[in-house]
Amino acid sequence: MNSKILSISNKSGKAVFLTKRDVLVKSYCSLSSTCPSRDYCQSCDLIDAAKNYLMDGKANSGITTLDGELSAGIGEYQVRKKVLLEAMGLGSCVGVILFDMSTGICGIAHVLLPGASQKGETKYAETAIEKMLEDMVSQGVRKSKIVSKFAGGAQVFKHMNLEILKIGNRNAISVEETLIKYKIPILAKDVGGEVGRNVIFNPVDGSMIVKYTKGGVVWL
Repeated sequence: MNSKILSISNKSGKAVFLTKRDVLVKSYCSLSSTCPSRDYCQSCDLIDAAKNYLMDGKANSGITTLDGELSAGIGEYQVRKKVLLEAMGLGSCVGVILFDMSTGICGIAHVLLPGASQKGETKYAETAIEKMLEDMVSQGVRKSKIVSKFAGGAQVFKHMNLEILKIGNRNAISVEETLIKYKIPILAKDVGGEVGRNVIFNPVDGSMIVKYTKGGVVWL
């Protein structure tokens, strides 16, 4: 394959590297907030591990390869196994992750609106979570094993003071209420504020990587 996605974890930290023709082209690193190189990766234990793997093809216990990346567009959800999942460009939208570490099956939804849809539209929080849950169960996941994380729901337009217009907050509340309704444990969340987000989920270790549009990354 010309492209690989590597999930690496060692004593230094954790990272996901996207590679093409054995060259590192993009990374998400747990050390990015303290790394002097920021997004321009220089030599470190994580980089060296990735490069050594690309050179000799021998993975150690700290390296796992994923079968690609998949993004949920606005109002969509995706359910896969062993794939890096993404919900990009989240402003008032919320990226909702459901996963079962025992099977490796996970899902991500890009929620646009709060509440449910009578037409089954997955742009609505409750409907998206319901359908994603049903899809995962149909693939053999036990509902009792499913846990969740979510991020987004920003108030990107500061001048909107009317409560009905604060769609980001309403989205986040709707997501949380739906997860509670279905008794799905919430392991982490990062919501609100005035900054957009990109959300990436690594199924290898259950990390939700939140990258802010104005800079900064957190691993949850």
